[in-house]
Amino acid sequence: MERGDKLSDWLRIAEYIAARGAILALDTLLVAFLIYRLLLLAKGTRAYQVLIGLLVFVLALYLSDALGLETIHWLLDRMTTLGPVALVILFFPELRRVLETIGRVEFWRSSFGVSPDAEPIQRAINEVVSAVQQMARDRIGALIVWERKDRIAEGNGIELQAEATSPLLRTIFYPGSPLHDGAVILRNAEIVEAAVYFPEISQNPEIPSSMHTRHRAGIGVTETSDCVSIIVSEETGQITVAVDGAWTQNVDADHLRRLLSDLLTGEARPRILERMGVTLSSVRKNRAERNANKRTEEKTA
Repeated sequence: MERGDKLSDWLRIAEYIAARGAILALDTLLVAFLIYRLLLLAKGTRAYQVLIGLLVFVLALYLSDALGLETIHWLLDRMTTLGPVALVILFFPELRRVLETIGRVEFWRSSFGVSPDAEPIQRAINEVVSAVQQMARDRIGALIVWERKDRIAEGNGIELQAEATSPLLRTIFYPGSPLHDGAVILRNAEIVEAAVYFPEISQNPEIPSSMHTRHRAGIGVTETSDCVSIIVSEETGQITVAVDGAWTQNVDADHLRRLLSDLLTGEARPRILERMGVTLSSVRKNRAERNANKRTEEKTA
């Protein structure tokens, strides 16, 4: 009888451990999933760079303690007391954007592998093409950057969160409008920011001299992130599309609609690079040739 009681006690303990193990595993998976999604949201933004800086700070704090660097460790340790306040100040725009994103249906649909509805994006493409076509006809300069995976909008411009429509885009870029300078950034089917200025422009020597700051800014942002830039020249009325640091000029409305549809809703990569007037391969080839010529000149000198 006692042996049976002991056996039942061990079975209850095993069942308890198994139940707790399942709960702990579920808890760990949920935490890992949330961290993964937050990292995806932060990727390509200023917050991602700040996170890397925080990891370096934590590593320095640990190493200073392990190596016995008492003064440095004391200074770093004092800085940690201001950490929560500093994080809220640094990440205030990002925290608000994360909370807004989590509250949207698209966040959870993409989290569980459900593709976003392509119909709103296609409607936005038609609106953008209509606006770009009219601005090109009227020689109104414009720079529209459409996000894909990487986040471009970081709160540097004027936040809009408005549906992408042709009248709104033409109003934004109309000369004299307070928002007409800078870029408009789209995410899915929404205009998220306007009057955005990018800190760096492309230094690619292959860019023709007829392309000025607006074109270089539009091409430059595609060199560092996964986005699509649409540039309208106020001098010639030509439409230029840039992606992955490559660009094509003098794009008509039908061609623009096909490009955007491929890039935003379909199999973009194989077909788009065939259609681009200047491809990544040609840019890299020319760069390699210039480097080889430079090395040859250095050897002969």
